[in-house]
Amino acid sequence: MTPDELDRYAAAVIDTCLHIKKGDTVAIHGEPGSRPYMHALVEAAYASGARFVDVLYVDPVVRRARITGAKDVTTLKWSPRWHLTRMKDLVAADASIISIAGEENPGLMKGIDPKRAMLEMTARMPGREAYLKAVAAGTARFCVVAYPAPGWAKQVYPKLSVERAQRALAKDLLSFCRIGADDAPGAWGKHVETLVKRAALVNKRNFVSIEFKAPGTDLKVGLAPKTRFCAAEMKTPNGRRWCANLPTEEVFASPDYRYAEGHFACTRPLSLDGQMFDGIKAEFAGGQLQRIQAKTAKQREYLAAYFARDKGAGRLGEVALVDRASRIGQSNRVYHTTLLDENAVAHVAFGSAYSSTRFPDAKITGDRGLNVSKIHVDVMIGCDDLDVTGVTSKGERVPVITDGGWVLK
Repeated sequence: MTPDELDRYAAAVIDTCLHIKKGDTVAIHGEPGSRPYMHALVEAAYASGARFVDVLYVDPVVRRARITGAKDVTTLKWSPRWHLTRMKDLVAADASIISIAGEENPGLMKGIDPKRAMLEMTARMPGREAYLKAVAAGTARFCVVAYPAPGWAKQVYPKLSVERAQRALAKDLLSFCRIGADDAPGAWGKHVETLVKRAALVNKRNFVSIEFKAPGTDLKVGLAPKTRFCAAEMKTPNGRRWCANLPTEEVFASPDYRYAEGHFACTRPLSLDGQMFDGIKAEFAGGQLQRIQAKTAKQREYLAAYFARDKGAGRLGEVALVDRASRIGQSNRVYHTTLLDENAVAHVAFGSAYSSTRFPDAKITGDRGLNVSKIHVDVMIGCDDLDVTGVTSKGERVPVITDGGWVLK
């Protein structure tokens, strides 16, 4: 990215998504290959009045060395207490937490022992357990964004040189965020308005369940009473606004984890733990994952272990509606990172749910159907043939997405 583009891209996160103001704390996490963007984010944060910006570089090569080289496999379960303390302190300080996607070395984890990999939990963000808990509770302001690191860019554009691949990917990212060369001022704000209006339309219907149907997919999920679909603009309990993903194209909610029936076939590969997983198919009954398939036996074994790592890992924590108007989807390109691929098509997620997807109601007690897990993994099931139907308490079936396009008015 050019210096001007880096500045605009950083300002989009700091000012438009997180609304940083005087006295705020900001935490930035990314691989060494994202260093130019991390610097731009730091400068933008201080220019907006931040009190302190904490930058943490996370190197996957170091993580791989631990997974493959630790002599005593039981030590892989251990993580420093200070990782957890740091994340808890950030949440308590109402810090804005930024995570940068874009791997320097795609496929770095390929071939490692899945049983050892399951034990090592630091991933891209140390203190991830406390982070996911705060995200699920709606008490964390965070933003996930991407930077065209060389290895990732070459993965997306394999026929181009590294430099040209980075440039092509940079243009894509700027366009997806509505700050590209062809975007008019205020384009991002108008896009957010569209998504927020869509969420309001779904909420108005008070659906009790929602169905996804496409080639290879026939899945029905239940929605708990007072379920709220959200989009783009969020608010913390203290009223601070923020946007979780840049870019974003989704309208999402957490389903009732106890009610998921049927099966789905993924329409895009999944990037997870430095590996790519293809041909994913899954079956659900009684809200619980019953069976999962992948292109190879090793991939299936890895995913089966991953989605069994805790009680909630094999249940659904999110359903997200994305139609074919998505700029990311219109590119007809696989981006090999969840941030972009999940915003290309409709998707569901294994693992932790979001409490913000429930309207407050003192009469409703208990877990309200919100799944609890140490993971949150999105898998893409949307396509141009997807139909999404909402079902009301009276049994009325209301089309939301038909043949991949938004139809709910």
